[in-house]
Formats: sequence, C-alpha cells, structure tokens
Amino acid sequence: MNKTIYALLALLLLAGAVYGALAEATAVDYAKGTPWLCSDLEGVVTEDTPASLKDDFTLAVNKDALLALEIPEGYSFGGTLMDVSLKQADDIRNMFLGDAPQGHDALLAYNLFWLMMDWDSRNALGVAPLKEEIDRVEAVDTLDAMSAYFLELPVESQAGILWAVESEPDLADSTRRILSMGSCPLLLEDSAEYAAMTDYGAVRKAAATELTRKMLVKLGYSEADAAQKIENCFAFEAKVSPVIYTNEEQRSADYYNRTYNLYTLDALMEAQGKLPVIELMEHMGYPATDRYQVDNPAFLDRLNEVYTEENLPLIRDYLIVHDVIDVAARLDRECYEWKTEYNNALDGATGIVDDATASATEVSKRLEWPVAQLYTETYLKAEDKERIAGMVDDILKAYHGILEEADFLSDETRARAIEKLDAMNLRVLYPDDWEKYSCDGLEIGSPQASETYWQAVKKVSAYQLAKKAKEYSEPVDWEKWVMPPQIVNCFYDPQGNSINILGAFTQGSLYNSDMSDEELLAKVGTTIGHEISHGFDRTGAQFDKDGNMANWWTDEDYQKFTERNARLAAYYDAMHPWAGQSFHGSIMTGEACADMAGMKVALRIAAQRKGFDYDAFFRAYANTWLMKMTLQQAYTVINDNHPMCYLRINCTLQQYDEFLDTYGIAEGDNMYLAPEDRVAVW
Repeated sequence: MNKTIYALLALLLLAGAVYGALAEATAVDYAKGTPWLCSDLEGVVTEDTPASLKDDFTLAVNKDALLALEIPEGYSFGGTLMDVSLKQADDIRNMFLGDAPQGHDALLAYNLFWLMMDWDSRNALGVAPLKEEIDRVEAVDTLDAMSAYFLELPVESQAGILWAVESEPDLADSTRRILSMGSCPLLLEDSAEYAAMTDYGAVRKAAATELTRKMLVKLGYSEADAAQKIENCFAFEAKVSPVIYTNEEQRSADYYNRTYNLYTLDALMEAQGKLPVIELMEHMGYPATDRYQVDNPAFLDRLNEVYTEENLPLIRDYLIVHDVIDVAARLDRECYEWKTEYNNALDGATGIVDDATASATEVSKRLEWPVAQLYTETYLKAEDKERIAGMVDDILKAYHGILEEADFLSDETRARAIEKLDAMNLRVLYPDDWEKYSCDGLEIGSPQASETYWQAVKKVSAYQLAKKAKEYSEPVDWEKWVMPPQIVNCFYDPQGNSINILGAFTQGSLYNSDMSDEELLAKVGTTIGHEISHGFDRTGAQFDKDGNMANWWTDEDYQKFTERNARLAAYYDAMHPWAGQSFHGSIMTGEACADMAGMKVALRIAAQRKGFDYDAFFRAYANTWLMKMTLQQAYTVINDNHPMCYLRINCTLQQYDEFLDTYGIAEGDNMYLAPEDRVAVW
C-alpha cells in the first residue's frame, strides 16, 4: 500500500485526478528541501538517507519509525496523531457494535450508526431523494422563483447555498450573539485558484468534475448536459471568486477585523438589493435585529451584480453541482464509493475505510454531543482528568515567568497580559455537567422502524438549525464546551479565553498513567503550553481577558510584537520543503509562536526537576510529531497555518540552549541557530 511519490502520481493519472503540470512533476527532487529534508513526505526517507542529531534532529530520531510506517488504508497520512485518531475511531465504533445503549441521546447515535450501515435500504432508495431536491432547483425558471425557493423550503432541504448565514458570539461583546452573512463555498476551496490555478487546484477540479459527471448521469442527465452543468458551476464561481477571501487572507492576522463589518437593519436591507438575505435569516427562525455582521461586503456587492435572470442557469447549476458532491456519500453504495474516490484524489489516499469505522466517525460528527457523553462514560477516567488539570495549573503558573521576563513589554501591557492569563478558563477532558448538551425533542428511528439514513440526517440538520435559532436570543453560555471530548484535538478559544484539552487527545501513545515525567511533559505539557500561548499569539493578542476583540496593548509594545512576528514569518519564508516550493511564513506565525512558547514553558518546568532527562524529553517531543503523508496532503499542509511536522520539531527546538547543549550542537551544525537569529516571539 505504501508507495513512492512517483508511483502515487501514476495512480492518480489512472484515476483521472491529474496535476496541471504532471509532465514536469516527476522532475522535481523532493529530497532537496532546505534547510532540512521534508521527512514528512512519503517516499523521501530511505535506508540510505543520512541522519545526524546535530544536522536534522527530526530525521535522526524518527528515521527508523518513518521507514517502518505505512499510511493506513483510506487515509492520507500516518504517524502518532493518526494512531491516536485510529484508536478513537475504533473506540467509537466498538460502542455501537454491542447492544443498544440506555438513554435517549445515546440511542439517537446508535440508531443513526445502524441506519448508515443499512446498505439494503440505502441501495433500494438509490438517488431518488437527491433527484427530488435537484428537480426542485430545475423548476426554478425566474429570479423571483429562485428567491422564493430559498424562503419557502426548509433550509435543510435546499440544494447548496449562495451565501452562508451564521449565529456566533459577537467579536466586540462575547456575551451576545450576532447574525453574520458569509461567502459561498467554492469547488476549488481557495479563491486564489481561480486567478492562477496550481497543480493541486487542477487535482481538485478534475476530482470534482469526475464525481459530478458520474452523479449527474446516474440522476438521468446526458453526458453533454452533465458537462454543461459543471462548466456553468465553474463559470459562476469564476464570477464571484475574485472578491472571496483567499486561504492566505483567511489566515492573516487582520482577518477578524476584516470580517467585522457591522450593518444596521436598514443598511443591510439596502445593501442586500435583490437578495433575500434578511428574509432568509427570518425564514431560519432568527428575529430581525439592530446589528448584523457582513463578513465580506465586496462579496455581497458582487453577488448582487450576478444575481440576474441572465445568470440564472449558472446559479441553478452551481447549486446542483454542490449538492450532488455534498450528499453523494449519503446515498447508495455506488455513490458512496464514488465520493470515496473523490476524497482519495484530493488527499492522495488509497483504498477505503471499513464501513463500521466510517459510520462511527460520521455519527460522531453529526451527533457529537450524544456520542461525547457515551464516549466519556466508556473511556475517560476521572483520575486522568484530575491529573491533567493539575498539569494545566502548573503550566499556567510557570507561564507567568514568560510574561514577566518578556523584555519588549511595558509594565502596563505586562499587567494586562498576566490578567488575561489568570482569567483563562480550563476545559479538561470532558464536561462535568451534561444537561447543557441534551438532544431533547430529536427522535431517530431504527432500521427496523423503517427510518432511512437520508431522513435521519435531514432530521438532525433541522433540529440543530432550530436549536441555534432558539439560542440566538439567549446570552452566550461560556461554561458550555464548543467542541466535544471525542475529538483528537486541543485548542484555545479567544472569545471564551479558554484552554481546551479534549479527552481523545489524551489516549494511546500521547498519554497514559504510567508515562515518565519527561514523556508526559513533552507530549501533553508542551501541548498545554502551546494552547495557552495562543492567547498571546497574533490572533489571541487581539482579544482581552473577557474574550472581546479589544486592544489591551500600548502602541509601542504592539509594534514590537508585530516586528517579532515579522521576523518569525521571514524565518519560515526562507525554508523550502523541496526545490521550488515555498512556505507561507505570514500565515504560520500563530502556530509557530505557540509551538515555541509551549516548549519554552515546558523547559522552565524541566529546569526545576532534579535529574531531568533532557534527551528522553526531546526524543518524546519528536515522536509526538512523527508524520508520513502523501504529496496531496503535503500541498494541503503547506497552505495551512500549522507548520509541517518536521518543522514543528526542528524549528522549535533550535531556539533553545537546553536542546543545543544536550547534543553538543555548535556553529557549523545544521541544527545550530545563533542567539541573534532566534525568532521565538516569547
């Protein structure tokens, strides 16, 4: 299953997911990264690849593991985080393979799991429910009829969206919610692709085209009609994409400010023009209000320009194409496997995940809180929650030293930073009170009760939309978790000023009760420090202790902070995963800042522990970020705000004397970074 990069590209050619410049792609030498080999990339590390602790710590520590590692069937990467994710998937799957659980909410998840597994019913139903949705769109023959379509059908029964509607905490007042209008989704995902398509953009286009063609023909369209609809969809996206934020813009430091554009009811009524923006919000159950947020005013203007009778065929086909791609996996087996082929083309995976695991993963996303409670009761332990909560407290205390010693801060800004640190809310492993997360009023029948998977998904969507509309007028409850504990993740929420260490992250090789202090600090401690640091990265720095977007810096201090981030961005801009491929340092500074500060606070704690084994600590840290990925996945990560894993190890560690001293790394060694060249923000 594990192939070289070149064999993988050949496989994609056969599948029809073709790079725009594949003829030249094989000429790329992926083993010529600077300053280090991109050891995350599948097929690059071989037995003959030289490895030295002083020149490439990631490769030296992880080489044997990388050579032995195979990317699991149906996935685009493997490594430590994937192992923990697979354990989580197995755990959730096993919860549903036994007897039906007790309790209303747990039974909802159990029934949805078995409805997804009921291939006899799904195959018998085929594409009939999708055809009903598509036929309703095809019947729209005027612009007025299109507006009526949006306002008469339940939102969960509509095909695709022309603009997004969201209820979310107000950036300027975290105690209340605000209704926002956002841009439409794009098949190529990044609006920059429509101006200058990359090789990976060509992969996305080929995959979307092939899946849509198959689906439309199965729905009864001719090949010619299918091709025209796909062309129309891309033509519509080409009209609106120039004003949609690019991925790089969405990850920029000023993105929150760019999207916080407030409109009164009258102003939005005027700006919406022919579009029923306010009317759709009311149709969804939201009341008229005194303030709205328009994430992208230029998109609203452009959508008004293209919302015409002349463009009606493009709009219809945009909705139809997005709908068939979005729902393909909910239909019969053939459509499900086509959607899997589409996903595999996007991320370079091969094969298919077994049905039970795929169903458990999907149910965990759709009914996250019923699954969360069952997962917590089955797998998470109170003693682990207590132990890790104690670690969080210790690291928060140690973090005071980082803020107190930051020589670029004035006393005024330092005091506010410490005030924010002390106000952080802790979310460790799982909630204590489950009453807030109940799904009272939602009912899902079993396969034996003649419920179908299609019907059940629609029910869940309708229930969740109605619940969000009901909660809109209520004060934001920041005691309520925003992500469930069965997700393998940790994060910082700037509006809640909260650190979230989720239960599924503390499983497998990332945590166990018998871990040494060194391993625990390397894997969990640095992660906790990382999340705390997000409160003081370029995004967190824009929010005060109460989670409001507000300036708590002096002008001089913020200028110094900005300069430090610019140096960090330039440091990553100078690196290349392979010849001719650059990183986007400007979008990586938030995560890189958090990686480095998380390591710094862990080293402060290590310094207080007698006989601390730094070698074991640094090796455990490298194991945390052990990663092997496909080329397509690498392209995705290159455009992400997280540095690639080999950089998260090498770049982070070379900032600190404790690491350099442990291995005798000195000037002339590739892992050496002179003090004046170090770029840690904190």
